[in-house]
Amino acid sequence: MTAEEVKQSITAWCSSDDDLEITGERVEPSADFALSLRAGRVSGSPVDLDVLQGQGADRITVRRSVTVQGDGAAAATDVIDTRPGGVSASVDRGAATTTVTAQTYVYVDGLSKNSFMHAVAEIARTSRLLTALTGAGTAAAEPAATAAPAATPSYASATPVEQPAAASAAAASPQMPAPSFTPTPAPQPQPAPASQWVPTHSVPPQGLRSWAAPDPNGPVVANLAPGLPIQVTEVRGAWARIVCSNGWTGWIDGRIIGVAA
Repeated sequence: MTAEEVKQSITAWCSSDDDLEITGERVEPSADFALSLRAGRVSGSPVDLDVLQGQGADRITVRRSVTVQGDGAAAATDVIDTRPGGVSASVDRGAATTTVTAQTYVYVDGLSKNSFMHAVAEIARTSRLLTALTGAGTAAAEPAATAAPAATPSYASATPVEQPAAASAAAASPQMPAPSFTPTPAPQPQPAPASQWVPTHSVPPQGLRSWAAPDPNGPVVANLAPGLPIQVTEVRGAWARIVCSNGWTGWIDGRIIGVAA
């Protein structure tokens, strides 16, 4: 898709959704396009976001900047650490205030209405949590995570049944909350014999999204935790099929972990 086609698709998706609205377009250096988007205008908690595609980039960025004061900078970092692996943040510390920019990405070759809406929802929710820090200096409490169904993986685990061990101890990384959307349950996998499973890669620091099949328009069934050991068993173009230590399988963007086609 060209940058113009990407922009037209995003504009059409927002026009057909009562909760989203394109509020403006601006010129930004080194960007093919930059849109201002308002999410949650019907639900009663609107959030203004930025959607842009860097010049010649193969992905779009959904982001929101929030200014916090005092100890709010540390609390903001804690909030970002509890979000799914695809959400990251940059911190710009000033003398009296700190600007925290939460962001996530959607690759153009996997861009669909579903993947775009999911990215917008994640940044909108993160933005509301960060906004609660403004002037307060402490983080707003996250709702308690609800246990996912047996066939639905959680953000901190790539398995529907039990959480696989990450590369670092669980105490070194906070428990991820349950996803804010409901993934389509994948068929129950058949575990690979333990003697045949050997990790070939690990999930990068930003985490990984996993699909049930090598189809960018299909549902995202899990966000894999950073540091999780994985085994690549098959490569199809840019896609890689992975297996976790307990036999859970899925498809990821193999380019992110450097899998040769």
